[in-house]
Amino acid sequence: MFGSEGVIVNRLRRLRLTVPQALSRVLAATVFPPRCCLCGFEGASLDLDLCSFCFADLPWSPDADRAGALRFEPPVDELIRELKYHGVFAHARVLGVLLAESVRERGEALPRLLVPVPLHSARQRERGFNQAFAIARYAGRILGVPFAREAVRRVRDTPSQTELDVYARRRNISGAFAVAGRRAQARLQAAGHVAIVDDVITTGSTVEELRRVLLGAGARRVDVWAVARA
Repeated sequence: MFGSEGVIVNRLRRLRLTVPQALSRVLAATVFPPRCCLCGFEGASLDLDLCSFCFADLPWSPDADRAGALRFEPPVDELIRELKYHGVFAHARVLGVLLAESVRERGEALPRLLVPVPLHSARQRERGFNQAFAIARYAGRILGVPFAREAVRRVRDTPSQTELDVYARRRNISGAFAVAGRRAQARLQAAGHVAIVDDVITTGSTVEELRRVLLGAGARRVDVWAVARA
């Protein structure tokens, strides 16, 4: 998707780093060389824990207009599950970098703010983290776009969408999100162009409901960025 191995490495190294940040990354890579999280071979770059061979075998989505950068197939599905349900946080960086490079490849105007899909507070306490926040942090770092950790709240602890059909998903998620106060609304209005970030899109019911809330709060353009699409 991104060209030759040399081009891949060069693109992944185009980060907005200060001198101390760059030196710390080089030092870390010297002491702990990056390794592919799938096969254990040498990583393709300082910021991608995948070797060039595993990178080339990823199931990239053939449709550039679709929200998902990759198809929800092996090994992407397993990376997401291990992050989401087993707390393998190193996968957040891998998935965030892949998402950022997919967005960059499309060449579209970048948003001014990323809005990760929030979890309900009860679900987040149970899991201990929000995988969409973790992915957005790394994707935003690569692209130089900030993310809003608490611009939107999940006000209803909805049942899991996994076993529901498309119509039940829409009913289940309706009214689940709300903007977190006037300051958050002002930030969304000032940004104008925002992007929702999520790990997986299935029917799109969740991101469409969140998009409706963001547009209602004053955002003028709302993109959808997801690592994978089922």
